[in-house]
Amino acid sequence: MKRRGRHASFEEADVALGQTLEELDASVPNYNEWLRSLMSPASSGRVLEVGAGTGTFTLALLQTATTVVAVEPSDRASTILRESTEGNARVTAVRGYVADAAEHGPFDGAVLSNVLEHIENDEATLKELFALVRPGGKVAVFSPAFDLLTSDFDRSIGHVRRYTKSELCDRFRRAGFEIETSHYVNMPGWFAWLIVTRLFNKRPTHSKLSRFYDRFVVPVARSIESRVRPPFGQSVLVIGRVPG
Repeated sequence: MKRRGRHASFEEADVALGQTLEELDASVPNYNEWLRSLMSPASSGRVLEVGAGTGTFTLALLQTATTVVAVEPSDRASTILRESTEGNARVTAVRGYVADAAEHGPFDGAVLSNVLEHIENDEATLKELFALVRPGGKVAVFSPAFDLLTSDFDRSIGHVRRYTKSELCDRFRRAGFEIETSHYVNMPGWFAWLIVTRLFNKRPTHSKLSRFYDRFVVPVARSIESRVRPPFGQSVLVIGRVPG
């Protein structure tokens, strides 16, 4: 399978990503809850959410977090984020990047949900987070897995890379973290992504397809993978701990 296309600019990716999230936010509640539960070890106390988008996951984090500082670089998304969380004393919306949230730290944990793969210098971002999270605190990264699955759709929404588990763990270690958890997630999704986006070059967020997958596949995959770690998956989760 030959790679095609080019990586989108930030502006192009922002538009495409906004459309994608609008399609998915209401159609995959089971998947969103699965993701929230996976990242919950890093979501207690004062939490930094990097790449918060329009705030859908921000509000979900409040199930376990005391407060959330949600940082988002996109003008479009950060405006919606600020409006959607306005008046919520437990959420602080910040336009920008990790460094722009430093004045609100230190933090007990940080989460990046499908974000790190968009960042060119991912190791620098992890080092910034290492400096902002208290000793004993945790950083959770959930990102797309396996370069084989890279598609035109990935490039259109600004994905710079996909990770293997070992690659992402290595980046955490070089930033100073101890690895608390690392495993692949959503093994059926690996096959679905390969077929839909790589073989047929289609968008994987079609509402009927995503609703069917969320309703019938996600609950089964979540149940099985809670007991048996899959050898591969559509995504990879790594949770690192700041020593101390």
